[in-house]
Amino acid sequence: MTKNHELFTTMPVGQAVAKLAIPTVVSQIIVILYSMADTFFIGQIGDPNQIAALSITFPIYTLLTAVANLFGIGANSVIARSLGQNDEATAQKASAFSFWGSIAVTGVLSVLLAIFMKPILLFFGADEYTFGFTEDYLFWVFVIGGIPTVAGLVLGHLVRSVGKTKEAGIGLTIGGIMNIILDPIFIFVFKMDVAGAAVATMISNAISMVYFFFVLAKIRNTTILTLAPRHFSLEKQVAWGTLAVGFPAAISVLLVSVSISLLNGLLLSHESGNILSAAYGVTSKCGTIALHISIGIAQGVMPLIGYSYGAKDHKRVHDVCRLSFIILLIFSIVFLAIVQLIPNTIVRMFIDHAETIAVGGVFMRCWSWCVIGMSLFNMYNSIFQAVGKWKTSLLLAVLRLGVIFSVLCLVFDRLFGVQGLMWVQAITDTLSCLIAMGLYGHFKKSLAKEFSTQPEAIAIPATPNRIVTISREFGSGGRTIGKEVAAKLGIPCYDSELIEKIAAESGLAKEYIEKHGEYAASDSLYGNAVAGRGRDGQSVSDKMWLAQKKVITDLAKTESCVIVGRCADYILRDIADCLTVFIHASDEQRAERIVSVYGQREESAVQRLHDKDRKRKAYYELYTGAHWGQADNYELCLDSGKIGMARCVHMIAELYQAG
Repeated sequence: MTKNHELFTTMPVGQAVAKLAIPTVVSQIIVILYSMADTFFIGQIGDPNQIAALSITFPIYTLLTAVANLFGIGANSVIARSLGQNDEATAQKASAFSFWGSIAVTGVLSVLLAIFMKPILLFFGADEYTFGFTEDYLFWVFVIGGIPTVAGLVLGHLVRSVGKTKEAGIGLTIGGIMNIILDPIFIFVFKMDVAGAAVATMISNAISMVYFFFVLAKIRNTTILTLAPRHFSLEKQVAWGTLAVGFPAAISVLLVSVSISLLNGLLLSHESGNILSAAYGVTSKCGTIALHISIGIAQGVMPLIGYSYGAKDHKRVHDVCRLSFIILLIFSIVFLAIVQLIPNTIVRMFIDHAETIAVGGVFMRCWSWCVIGMSLFNMYNSIFQAVGKWKTSLLLAVLRLGVIFSVLCLVFDRLFGVQGLMWVQAITDTLSCLIAMGLYGHFKKSLAKEFSTQPEAIAIPATPNRIVTISREFGSGGRTIGKEVAAKLGIPCYDSELIEKIAAESGLAKEYIEKHGEYAASDSLYGNAVAGRGRDGQSVSDKMWLAQKKVITDLAKTESCVIVGRCADYILRDIADCLTVFIHASDEQRAERIVSVYGQREESAVQRLHDKDRKRKAYYELYTGAHWGQADNYELCLDSGKIGMARCVHMIAELYQAG
C-alpha cells in the first residue's frame, strides 16, 4: 500500500481501482469455472441433445439464485444497519429470517417442480429427445439439491455480512472445485451422463453448505449470526427490510432466467431446434466469461465510487468511473477480437459435434458484438447502485431484459428467423448501453452543477496545540502509558472518552463504536471494502471513520492532549504538532499482561493478541493507506516489555516538553 494516501480519499485512482477490482475479478473467475463445468464435461460426450437439456433447465435452476439473493443480500443490509445501531436483536432476527425464509420458499418450489415437472419442462421446450435428460438434471439439482444450494448461497451472504469475506470466498471455491472434480467421475466413470453432472452439482453445493455450518459454529460466540428458529420473525423491519433490499437483486436474476428461456424456446421451435439450442448453450456459457469479468470490475469499484460520492468528492467519482470505463472498453474489444477470430475453435472446446460447431461458430460471431455494450452497461448500472440510485438501476435491468430483449426476440424471430435471433443479444445490449449512457450523462450534469455551487473547501489551519498520539500493539500497555503521560504533563487523555463524541457525531450506538472503533470487520482489504455496504455505497465503518476524523481534528484544534489509537497519528499529520509514538512488546510479555488485566478466555492469549493486531492493522491500512506498526511512520517506537512502562512514560513526557 502507498504510505501517504488514504485508499478511499487520496490514493491514486489506478491503485485504488486495482486493489478493489482485482480480488472481485478473481472471485468471478471462480464463478465462471464453476458455471461452465457441467457444459464442458457434458460436451465431451458429443451429444447436442444433452447440451440442449442444460440450456432448457438453466432458467429453472437460476430460480434458486434468485431466492438466495432475495433473502441473503437483503439480510446483509439489515444486519449491517442493525449492528451500527447496536440493535443486535434485529440483526439476529434478520439472519434467522433469511435462512429459514429461503429454505421454506425453496422447499415449496421443489415440491411444485416435482409435481408439475412434465408440463413445466414441455413449456420450456423439452421434447422427446431432451425430456429425459432435463428431468434427470432438475430432479437432482433442484428437487433434491435445491435446499442445499440455496442454504449454501444464503449462508455465504450472512457470513459476508459480518466481514468474513475470506470464509465466504472459501465456501464458493470449495463448491466450484468439488464440482469440477466430481463432474468427470459421475459423467464418465459412473456413465450417468447429464444425471451425473446434476449429482456432482448437488453434492458440491451440499459440501459448500456443510462448510458454512462449520464456519457458523466456529464464530457463534463472536458474532450475532444465528439460525435458531426462535429468532425467526416476520416483524416489518426484519421481513420487509430484508425483502425490499433483496428484491432488485432477485428480479435481475429472474429477468436473466426469463430472457434465456424465451430465446431458447424460440430456437427450439425451428428446424433442428436441439442443435440450435445446444449452440446457444455453448455460446451463452462462453458469454459468462465476459459477463462475470465485467461485473467483477464494475462491482469491485462500487465501494470506491459510493464512498467518494458520499464524501462529495465528485472529481474522484469522475476519475474512478472514467478509468473503469477505459479498462472495460479495452477488455471488451480484446474479447470481441478473439471470438471473431476463432469462434469454431471455442465451440469445439465444449462439444465435438460437426453440425453444432458450425452453427455455434456463426452464433458466437453474432453474439460477441454484445460484449462492448454489455460491459459498459454493467458499469453504468453499478455506478447507479453505488450512489444509491437503485430505482434507476432496477429500471435499466427491467428495460434491458424485460422489455428490449423480449420485444426483439419476438419481432426478429418473426422477421428474420434464426439469423435474427442470433443478433438479439448484441442489439439489446447496444441499445441498453445507449440508454444507460444517456441517464449517466444526466447524472454527470447534476454532479457538475452540484459541484459548481459548492463553496470552495477551506484548508484546515494548523493548530498551535501539541498532541501526543499513542499507537500500540494489543496488550503492550499503550493505553495505560498514554493516561500516565497525560497525567504527568497535566493535559487531557482521550481514549474511551472519544466513544461518546464519535457516537454523537455519527449517530451510531456507543456500544458499536466501543466494539468496532479500531478493528476492521475482516483481515483483508477487499473484505473490508465490501462488507456491510448499503445503497449509498458506504458501510457503517465508513460513517464511523468520517465521524472519528472530525472528532479528533476538532479536539486537536481545541487543546493539547494525548490521543490513544484511532489513527490519530495519521489524521493529525498535517494540522497539528504531533509526537507520534508506537508501543510494542514481545508476545510472551503481552500475553502475560492481557491475562492479568483482562482475564483468561477460551482462545489462547497469543491467539487473542494476533487476532486483535490483525484487525487493528487492517483497519489502519484500510483508512490511511499507511503501514501500521512500521517504525519510520512514527517518531518514537518503544518496547514497553524491555524498558518498562514507567520509563516509556518518562521518555515520552521528556520529548514532549523538549519539543
